Amino acid sequence: MRGARPMRRGGVLGAAALCSLLAAPALAATEVIDIGRTTVVVRTVTGTLATQVRKLLINEDVRQSEVIATAPDAASEIQFVDGTKITIGPNARVTLDKFVYDPDPSKGAFFINLAEGVFRFVTGSMAHQSYSIQTPSGTIGVRGTTINVDSIVDVDGQKTIVCVDSGHAFGRALSGTIKDYFAGDCFSVTPRDVRNSTTGEVQRNVRDVALTDVTILAGLNPQAGPGNRPGPLQNFAVPQSPGLGNCISKSAPGGSCTVP
Repeated sequence: MRGARPMRRGGVLGAAALCSLLAAPALAATEVIDIGRTTVVVRTVTGTLATQVRKLLINEDVRQSEVIATAPDAASEIQFVDGTKITIGPNARVTLDKFVYDPDPSKGAFFINLAEGVFRFVTGSMAHQSYSIQTPSGTIGVRGTTINVDSIVDVDGQKTIVCVDSGHAFGRALSGTIKDYFAGDCFSVTPRDVRNSTTGEVQRNVRDVALTDVTILAGLNPQAGPGNRPGPLQNFAVPQSPGLGNCISKSAPGGSCTVP
């Protein structure tokens, strides 16, 4: 009888060890990988990973494969491990598909998917070919660049409007058409083609980027907001809710500039 007890105990331990080994792949499959951190969060910004949804706060880690979404009056800025920064505007949805950081810049990879909305993208320390932005109408490649990207659907259908602030970027349509653009250029990617943006498309991009900026400023200072009569120092004037305040200028970003 005494000899049977250790055997039974050993059998239980063996079964527990076997269960742990069987569970290990499942745990690995759901591993959470932190790849960056929020530096600005205005109003409701959520992160969804698998079936888990959380409301993001400032200075909170973001994870690989997480879907970042902003409410109509919300915005956020995220800085990644390699120094890349993205500013996400209202009503946007971005998936952080893949982020691989390596001390050797040529071995890194950063793939994101902009489903809808506007965002600003500033490359970090990885090699330029490491960055790729997927949109419903095609792919945007960045080459040491600051770009403003606007994924929209209008009367012409799905398109992505890109304005290059600095550096070099290219657009690749779903059809395979690819074209290069440089600082000061604005281009539009549709599923069929890549072309220079129209005046209306450029104005749409500028407006949506301005709304992003004003949303962030309004979140940091409730008195900030566009004025009805822009003065000579104002960065922009976008029709928006009076709740955002009166005036934003380079000299008074908090909203206290004067209009002559």
